[in-house]
Amino acid sequence: MSNERIAQLRRVSFCSHLPESTVQALATIAYPCSYSSGAVIVLAGEPPQAMYAIVAGRVKLVRVALNGREQIVNVMGAGQHFNTVPIFDHGPCPVNVQAITDVDLLVLPIDAMRRLVAEHPPLAMALLREFAGRLRHMVNLIDNIALHSVQGRLAQLLLNRAIASEQGEIVAPLTQAEMAAMIGTVREMVSRTLHQFEAQGLIRIERGAIVICDREGLVACAES
Repeated sequence: MSNERIAQLRRVSFCSHLPESTVQALATIAYPCSYSSGAVIVLAGEPPQAMYAIVAGRVKLVRVALNGREQIVNVMGAGQHFNTVPIFDHGPCPVNVQAITDVDLLVLPIDAMRRLVAEHPPLAMALLREFAGRLRHMVNLIDNIALHSVQGRLAQLLLNRAIASEQGEIVAPLTQAEMAAMIGTVREMVSRTLHQFEAQGLIRIERGAIVICDREGLVACAES
């Protein structure tokens, strides 16, 4: 067990406030692996081998329809983790996970994780807190797709990401195609709507980054 491995785990969201003994136990089962951009890391429906913590790079969590259309569930970056659900429900992997960039991961084998969750209650509580946050995210996503216009869904996505960043959460950057998949539309519509928001003074686009200029106005758009 190396100090570097413990430091890497401390930077993962659910580990930040765990007791030292629990992080050390995680360090004894974790091992590194890397994937190139575009590589498929996890396939939905396959038996789970591990959960993964992201050390560097970005991945996307995707559901694919029979017609090939993708719905991006989330985009994750350093300090986040995926394929955690099977630890608790003993089911298959719930989503495809694909590397957006080259990624460095820590692999946490599924059987060893189940043992540690049983042995370390603070670990179980930390993971459950994150599950609760993700459940809220999914409920909001369903609400936005079913009840709001594309403009409203995009405005809400921008607001949610801004709020998460202000609260200290890790917010990975998104391409317009990724934003489109997350709100159930196409890239061209996202591009057109972003330019409309910018023309209305709601946002400013700087070197690919989106800066919110009029939060109240964007909130009004989110309600449409």
